Amino acid sequence: MKKIVSIDDEPAMLKCMSQALESKGYELIVTSDPAEGLTILKERDDVCLAMLDVRMPKISGLDIFKEIRALKKIPVLFVTAYPRWFNAESEEIAEMWQSEFAEGTTDMIYKPFDLDALFAKVEGLVGEPEELED
Repeated sequence: MKKIVSIDDEPAMLKCMSQALESKGYELIVTSDPAEGLTILKERDDVCLAMLDVRMPKISGLDIFKEIRALKKIPVLFVTAYPRWFNAESEEIAEMWQSEFAEGTTDMIYKPFDLDALFAKVEGLVGEPEELED
């Protein structure tokens, strides 16, 4: 079963994403504490996707992204309610668009979203929850 770490400071959002993705067959590890989420991502080798809220207290999703990218290359789905903030105007974000997003290892979804859009984004980054055996 594919494991996903979801970090969001809104417990209701975590519950919604967890229930939805688990119903499709993914296993979710959720936390509303960005520091705890970063520790999980650093320590676990069995995680296939990180879902990161962009704006959180103390540690932003972008900061978590930079730290995990220094250690490993797993797909990342940014989840944000701030599309104007998360755009290609800053040099840092522009570089991400040219590398991470262009490679297909990173994507984003804007809150509020419908579950079909969430499923499509997750499957686009990591595939079906269970690999089909021949």
